[in-house]
Amino acid sequence: MSESTNLTERIVEQCKRGDERAQHAIYKQYVRAMYNVAYRMVANQFDAEDVVQDAFVKAFKKVGNLKENKAFGAWLKQIVIHEAIGLIRKNKNKEIKLEWVDELPDSESDEPDNDLPMEQVMNAIIDLPQGARVVFTLRVVEGYKFAEIAQLTGLTENNCKVQFHRSKKLLNTKLKSILYVG
Repeated sequence: MSESTNLTERIVEQCKRGDERAQHAIYKQYVRAMYNVAYRMVANQFDAEDVVQDAFVKAFKKVGNLKENKAFGAWLKQIVIHEAIGLIRKNKNKEIKLEWVDELPDSESDEPDNDLPMEQVMNAIIDLPQGARVVFTLRVVEGYKFAEIAQLTGLTENNCKVQFHRSKKLLNTKLKSILYVG
């Protein structure tokens, strides 16, 4: 066990006892990573900040229920993802709706082979339509399986696969245009 893992476990234990300094230390340790997760899902700075704030408040209220202190980061990320999806659901009638598709399109594979700066790739992901962006982020960036994504989003597993395929196709088109223009 590494020294930093051991330290994090001790700080989480102090958080369970309500120590505000420990909560601040945990917040500083995880806020940037959790913001990045939230931002990739909601694609808006202010919404991402709200998601992270709400997630930390919820985490500190429920930290006593955490069984293994070393799993704090993964547990917190789950809370951030749930908060982001909750915000998306809440706003979906106001903004963009998740698109529902009944069948999978034919598979295509024409991925760009050139390297692009990560910033351009991340911007292309952020520009995806909301449904495609959420599924793509959960699948590729966060490593969830389609069944897990379906459970988190309330979509069918088939629809998650469609959204994922759509996101890859849109990203492929966008990234090719960046390569050929740039």
